[in-house]
Amino acid sequence: MLSIKHSILILLLVLPSLLFSQVNLGIKAGANYNYNGFSSDSLNLAFDNATSFSGGAFVRVKIKKISLQAEGLFIGRKGTVSVTNVDKNIDFYTFDLPLLIGYKLMDLKVVKLRLNAGVVPSFHIKSVGDLEGANFKDSFYSLAGGVSLDIPLFIFDVRYQGAIGDYYALKNIDSSTKLTNSLLTFSIAWKIL
Repeated sequence: MLSIKHSILILLLVLPSLLFSQVNLGIKAGANYNYNGFSSDSLNLAFDNATSFSGGAFVRVKIKKISLQAEGLFIGRKGTVSVTNVDKNIDFYTFDLPLLIGYKLMDLKVVKLRLNAGVVPSFHIKSVGDLEGANFKDSFYSLAGGVSLDIPLFIFDVRYQGAIGDYYALKNIDSSTKLTNSLLTFSIAWKIL
């Protein structure tokens, strides 16, 4: 018969492996297609969208079919806005912190399919385009939703991130004009843990 000391020792040896089997930690990188949008009462603006990059790390905690995932990503956002036939390049960088809840739809042992949704706070880091740096907001928010396909060491992710608010005000053109940014992201993550 096992003593209490032996039971505690076995529990201490088994518990970490159970905990780590429920946690994923890794790095991810991807490509974004930027959907730039606007709202204005008086201007007719035209946009050209562009492809950019993203990269960072993630942690995912799994509890049965539900998962909680947090990411820290550096995002490049690009595009061109044309105001009265004058082109202005949009080129700025943010640090995004997606906070997602996932639901496992399919589990075939080797392949798992999840639906993910959540909120994404974005923090302005740097701008190098033609728009004035002073008019960028320090932060803005988006809602995100998508699907991920898990195989033993990798996660393939497709996600749409729709802006809740604006990130820039065209102050010298029209005070009622705001720019927003939404992303369609394709990424791959490597599960280190």
